[in-house]
Amino acid sequence: MMPEAIAKAALLDNIQNGYKQFEALLTPLSEEQMTMLAVNGTWTVKDNIDHLTAWQDYLLNQLQGILDGQQPPAFMPGLSEDEINEGFYQENKDRPFAEVIADFHLSYQRVLASVQSISEEALNVPFPWSKSDNAVWGLIAGNTYEHYEEHGGIIRRWLEQP
Repeated sequence: MMPEAIAKAALLDNIQNGYKQFEALLTPLSEEQMTMLAVNGTWTVKDNIDHLTAWQDYLLNQLQGILDGQQPPAFMPGLSEDEINEGFYQENKDRPFAEVIADFHLSYQRVLASVQSISEEALNVPFPWSKSDNAVWGLIAGNTYEHYEEHGGIIRRWLEQP
């Protein structure tokens, strides 16, 4: 169970450490390894990276809503998370690896900057337009360091196969 509140500095540390760990996993891989099929289902390492970017971009949209004081437009209303993920995959599976990795790094930098610009108080309360009691920082964790850890685990298991 997640704690109810988190210090902004601790959240930023978690994001940066999670990113560094994920990057350390990717660094020794060749582009060929990154684009091999069947890491998880039909997804390559590149597709996993692109998936992380898509969810970071979703998070950015939500955080921008806090900064602007306006609810962002609905995000793919009526679709399940699996349908959204499949849509991201179909839309991006043919993108060049260099573009995917550059977008991942840029998206991460933007998320970090957005989190830095939001007050600690705003991170520890629900989104103003949310119907849930979940604090903003929980969505940040779920779309950054927790998500890096999840997909890092998938990639590690794939790498450990004989």
